Amino acid sequence: MGEEQKERVKVWDATPGFEFIDEVDLPEMHSWFLDGTHSVPPWTPLYGWYWVNYCPHGTKAICEKLSIPTCKGWEMRFKDGGSYNAWHIVRDEKEIAERTVKFRQALRPYLEDFDGIWAAGKKELLDIYAKLKDLDVDNASNFQLFHHHYDLMMAYMRMWEIHHEGLFASHSAYLLLTQLCKESLGISDQDPEFQDMLRGFPNKVYDMDKDLWDFGQLATSMGLGDMFKGNEPEAIIPKLQETDKGKDWFKKFMDYLETDEVGGWRMRRANDFTEPYWLEDPATPIGVIRDFIIRGTGYELETTREENAKKREEAIAAFLNKVPPDQKDLYEALVRLSGKISVFSEEHDLYCELMVQAFMRRGYLAMGRRLTEKGTIDQPEDIFMLNPHEIDRVMMVPETYDMRWITRRRRAEWEEWCTRPNPPLITDRSSFEEAVVNDLLASGDAVAIKIVIGEPPEVKPELGADLFGLCGCAGEAEGIARLAINYEDLKHVQPGEILVCPNTNPAWTPVFGIIKGVIADSGGTLAHTAIIGREYGIPTIVNTREGTAKIKTGQRIRMDAKDGAVYILDK
Repeated sequence: MGEEQKERVKVWDATPGFEFIDEVDLPEMHSWFLDGTHSVPPWTPLYGWYWVNYCPHGTKAICEKLSIPTCKGWEMRFKDGGSYNAWHIVRDEKEIAERTVKFRQALRPYLEDFDGIWAAGKKELLDIYAKLKDLDVDNASNFQLFHHHYDLMMAYMRMWEIHHEGLFASHSAYLLLTQLCKESLGISDQDPEFQDMLRGFPNKVYDMDKDLWDFGQLATSMGLGDMFKGNEPEAIIPKLQETDKGKDWFKKFMDYLETDEVGGWRMRRANDFTEPYWLEDPATPIGVIRDFIIRGTGYELETTREENAKKREEAIAAFLNKVPPDQKDLYEALVRLSGKISVFSEEHDLYCELMVQAFMRRGYLAMGRRLTEKGTIDQPEDIFMLNPHEIDRVMMVPETYDMRWITRRRRAEWEEWCTRPNPPLITDRSSFEEAVVNDLLASGDAVAIKIVIGEPPEVKPELGADLFGLCGCAGEAEGIARLAINYEDLKHVQPGEILVCPNTNPAWTPVFGIIKGVIADSGGTLAHTAIIGREYGIPTIVNTREGTAKIKTGQRIRMDAKDGAVYILDK
């Protein structure tokens, strides 16, 4: 095989049509930014295929529906397990003006009834998931699994359409609000008085965390507290089966996982299929319950949220007193819709990614077991090394195919990707700053700017800090650093430590109750890390880019989140 033919095989591999190709993709879009918020650690090929196909589809659909003035959606490419993002930027001033008029009209329903639109979206998703759950995947025929494969694909695609509708509507309002505030009032969204307007909202994730705290209280009242305290999560379940009270508690807990509308259909990792969902591994939520029992305090977020809600209304009233009287209605509408971000940020992760991926993991592992039984692959998890076209090809008559030559190679590649970081940017621009200005900020895309990629931090040399990031929640903290790269690392976090991580997701929320501060490599001021930091009122810095590379567990560090400054005291 000649070199040209080898390269062609390499290009059209795990994610056909979406593999990153320098000589094609750089001239087209100029700059491709790593999505460190979602694709760290690196994705498996199956998950990468799904994300780079359907996540950008969702952005294009809603950018068309809302007529986002300066962006027609995202483009994504897969490289070494990472997602690299670029934007279809509208640069013609006449077209921008036309789209702006349509955008303001399209945004009106969300200003008037965002909650109702999101409630309808949740109901549609739950109806889709109910149909997926109906199939007994372990006893299904090859034909039924083949069709289930396509049902999962359509569920995932529709999820992204619903996901981005709420995300772009609320975040576009937020971006418009921040622009008006900066131009008219000189207020930044990193200012504490601005951030106070976005705190103190309840949502389903917080409700579920409170449910787990309640189960901890129940366990303690039943005399099971020492059993939880004295055992690792995996050992608690068999211990519970040794007593009548333990069995009774576990039955109540499993009933909750099986009957709550979300319950156990919640992935531990937000962005891949490689870790279990709660019903598959109840030790995951039981570990959270154990931590609540060991901590032995009240449910902190309940009290904090009440205080934040009071501060929020005071902050909004003070803010509206500063705006011109004839614009108060507009500003208040934008503030109220922007406030929905705190709810939607948590709930969309739960009802969208975490739930659909639980059903996808369930379905694909069943297909993987069938393929393993027939000798097509080595182990069920190897199905994550295939892409949907390959699964389509082998699912009906798996015994006639041997896909191990693909799965073994891709697994080795994936494991190698996990040992090294992907570069944050691939560009033909002359500098990182030029790429940000021309190919990110010019998009006016609130989701990219405020969540996924984040604005560049302002470096202040006079402060002498070792790292700079964006202020997610103002405040100062000094303490011992604790690196956590994935969910499993959270079990090592000790009270009073400063969490240093690539990013966070709703599965990480309870740990915010014991840490002193958090420093994240990625994300903007509306990323999950920043939102939860504000709800718990702890100093939070995001988008440091190098936090996990420069800081080691055990080092004493100091953070001044208002300035986005991190100081490494032990060097």
